[in-house]
Amino acid sequence: MRPTLCVVVAHPDDESFGFGGTLARYGWQRVHTVVVVATDGAAGQTGGLVPPERLAERRRRELQDAAFILGVETLFHWEYPDGALADVPEEEIVPRLVRVMRAVRPHVVLTFGPEGGGNRHPDHQAISRFTRAAWHHAGESSVVTPGLAPWRPPKLFYVTANPAEPSDVPYRPATARVDISAALPVKRAAFFAHRTQRGDRPYYEAYQRAQGPYEWYHEVTCPAPDRPLADDLFVGLDVRPPEPPVSFLVEECP
Repeated sequence: MRPTLCVVVAHPDDESFGFGGTLARYGWQRVHTVVVVATDGAAGQTGGLVPPERLAERRRRELQDAAFILGVETLFHWEYPDGALADVPEEEIVPRLVRVMRAVRPHVVLTFGPEGGGNRHPDHQAISRFTRAAWHHAGESSVVTPGLAPWRPPKLFYVTANPAEPSDVPYRPATARVDISAALPVKRAAFFAHRTQRGDRPYYEAYQRAQGPYEWYHEVTCPAPDRPLADDLFVGLDVRPPEPPVSFLVEECP
């Protein structure tokens, strides 16, 4: 069975900013990569490139460009209102996420933590809550999705931050770090493909410097903070990425 990784985020550019290195790295390892973006991004910046009424259309194209750069194989973009994701009824969006999880059957799901990331965005907090609820319901036989059998992804992670960097954000403790040293230029290119959001580029650069050549995660399904940091999100599963990682930090595996 080919392993599958699914990233669930709120806005176009979230997939690149927080998770882009992981998506690129595991794509190179021949993992099936899936991204779900919940909102239309229409509350973001225009970058002086389009009038506000055309921003959602422009951000959809930018998301497609970024996903192509990252090698994302399957992309869902639902276009709920940007800035109002918390107002979407849970009984509407959670079943959609359940259907995705049962359809693509990911082994690993990544999303924001309950704190909403470094900017504590309400949309990030909402997608974290919705994703965890969907992860739980996806494995329940009492929840029926016609044609799709129950499937609870074995692992659910929240993106978190470098524990060596001081922060007043209540991040969950890191239990895994993904070496994205070889993917850093690709991640940067994907984020920069969101051209309307170019005002956030300095923020992105500062954020990535603080994270180092890694993306950091907290495993919700088995946090075990007293264990050594895992270096692979698929560790302990019956499926493994078919190819070894590419790293600029250590000698590559043969």
